[in-house]
Amino acid sequence: MTGTDAGFAPGWRQVWAGLAFLTVTTMIATSYSVIAVPLGEQFHPTRMVLMMAMTVMAAMSALLAPLLGWLMDRRSLRTMLGIGSALIALGYLALGHVASFAQVLVVFAVLIAPANVLIGPVAITVLLSRWFVRQRGKALGIAISGIGLGGFVFPPLIQQLLNHFGWRGAMQALALILVVVLAPAVLAVIDHPRERGLHADGADADVAAAQARAEGPELPWRGILSDPSFWLLALVVSIVTAGMKGTVTNLMPIALDQHVGKDAASLLISVYSGSAFIGKLGFAWLADRFDPRRLLIASLSGFALGCAIMLKADAGYVAIALGVGVIGLLGGLMVPLQSLLTPRIFGARVAGRAGGALSMVTLVALLSTPPLFGAIFDHTGSYFAIFVVFAGLAVAAALLVAPRMRLHPRDLPSD
Repeated sequence: MTGTDAGFAPGWRQVWAGLAFLTVTTMIATSYSVIAVPLGEQFHPTRMVLMMAMTVMAAMSALLAPLLGWLMDRRSLRTMLGIGSALIALGYLALGHVASFAQVLVVFAVLIAPANVLIGPVAITVLLSRWFVRQRGKALGIAISGIGLGGFVFPPLIQQLLNHFGWRGAMQALALILVVVLAPAVLAVIDHPRERGLHADGADADVAAAQARAEGPELPWRGILSDPSFWLLALVVSIVTAGMKGTVTNLMPIALDQHVGKDAASLLISVYSGSAFIGKLGFAWLADRFDPRRLLIASLSGFALGCAIMLKADAGYVAIALGVGVIGLLGGLMVPLQSLLTPRIFGARVAGRAGGALSMVTLVALLSTPPLFGAIFDHTGSYFAIFVVFAGLAVAAALLVAPRMRLHPRDLPSD
């Protein structure tokens, strides 16, 4: 039996549930650029303070990720995904009732940050690593394409809600939409194929036994953090994801500074996310066919190219759209690569623990980028310098780090 047989339909339902969760998770960052405009008009923070919501969320996510990742290896994922779904809906409902920007920061810290971890890539990596081995790249690629889909769908949807209901009503309507999207996904989750008498990929018992031996050792925290490959992977992922976070959360202000209208500016986020969606679907086809090191180099190089194009943002709408499109298409490959490489480098048995630790490290990098973009603009009137820095870092990582990445657990032989 293979993963494409009707008998393994429960496994592919986990993929589609994962896509739904990640569609919503990515909405948090990609839509903040849209939400930030009415929040800025209402509460009048500086550009840097306005972007602090993303920093606060990243900080809390970083603190929570190791503990929640550890729990994902040991507790019911369905329960944890359900809690995360409830928290994100409550977060946007609460956002519609805030009376100050300080309360906005509290909502992102207390409600949205834990949801960001609980229904995010680490949880989906753990779930799909249990259900798939041979087709893991395909399964992860399809599910993680939700990251592009969410950024494509939600920003213009939220902009329309803002246009029709005002920002408070729009947040309350968004909370209801999130419940409708997430409730069926939670109900579809099955923690492990053995609960349905199945094995990963729908394999027979003999193949399943071989898969189990390849799951890697039960590593303690010390074993994960002492592994040089952990820090190499964290460095590569941080460069691209931090740069993308800073870009997308400042994208509406970047466009508005070039006299682009609000509706057209919100569509730039859809350009970014639509490109990311296409890239991640492509990853589903590429991941099980090519050496992941080559995909790492392609992602880093593409991200650097996109940053170079963004240096010409003052050329107008087309230049911005091209830049963010390239960043989304090729830089966006880094997220599914992180999910693919984590169980390969450390073993599926500790995917939650390793993924949580990796998220903690990479999220620290995300703490600085949204307000850093804003601070550079406040002091220079331009985003030129920050795009130069990220392009240079990406090129250096493509040449020096990606080719040295190990692709199997440290205590097991190479594939």
